[in-house]
Amino acid sequence: MLAQQIISWGFVGIVVLFVVLLLGQFVNRNLLTHPVSGELDRPDLLVRKGERIQINVLNGSGRSHIAGRFTDFLRARKFDVVHMDNYKDTNVERTFIIDRLADTNSAKKIAYALGIEEKLIRTEVDTEEYVQADVIIGKDFLALKPMK
Repeated sequence: MLAQQIISWGFVGIVVLFVVLLLGQFVNRNLLTHPVSGELDRPDLLVRKGERIQINVLNGSGRSHIAGRFTDFLRARKFDVVHMDNYKDTNVERTFIIDRLADTNSAKKIAYALGIEEKLIRTEVDTEEYVQADVIIGKDFLALKPMK
């Protein structure tokens, strides 16, 4: 009888511990480290809810298959990677973002998701572009979130 009570209370203790751990993870993800969203932030009604930030991922690091890793990372976070290719220069030192539509909110979301400093966002408006930004991967890619 006593052994049965000990086992029962032990089981209750394990369930309570599990619930506390899950609650801690929930609080951490949703309140302490706010997750970045790949959705566009627009005050007008021209953009439908759920429309994603569109990005080109270009590899300028000189290393193979890095753009694919960044693409997978961004797509897992609901960004719409439209195009993946090599950059015109394969000797880029630091990863940077080119904001193509002067949409600073979207560029900052991309920078946050990748772990890139905001000062590495360049604005080069191009009316011919169909994406919000280009991500140019540099030789510092190992220090960024997709590689961790």
